[in-house]
Amino acid sequence: MHKLVFLILLYVPLLSQEIQVIDHKIVKDIQPNWPVIINNVLDDSTSFEFLLSLDSVQSVSEGYRVQVLATRYFERAESLAVIMKNTVSDSVYVDFEAPNYKVRIGDFIDRDSAESLQQELVQMGYNSAWILRARINSQASRINY
Repeated sequence: MHKLVFLILLYVPLLSQEIQVIDHKIVKDIQPNWPVIINNVLDDSTSFEFLLSLDSVQSVSEGYRVQVLATRYFERAESLAVIMKNTVSDSVYVDFEAPNYKVRIGDFIDRDSAESLQQELVQMGYNSAWILRARINSQASRINY
């Protein structure tokens, strides 16, 4: 008896629903209202062609950097980075790789250039300077073909 009541309660709602047939030829998608984009970044005198012609292309490739310090304290890393920017002519970076801030110098394509900087840093008293492979920034204007 319980099974019969259960089946009736299950099938009665299914049988009482209307079946709707949708004609796909009549139904049309509503076009969205696209926002109006106003570009106030460039005035009318500056064109995109001019901006694209500037030699400011940067590419990222594999190379070498010299790491001088790894510390948990941002202030220490930042103060050493300021000293290094005034001491060496290469780019100085403070990278965060949990849990340490790392002071790294240079964007070297070949290891020999990185080794020469490492030797200079060791002579300056930074005995823990070591070379690592890293993704480096190389500006298109600095690349010699």
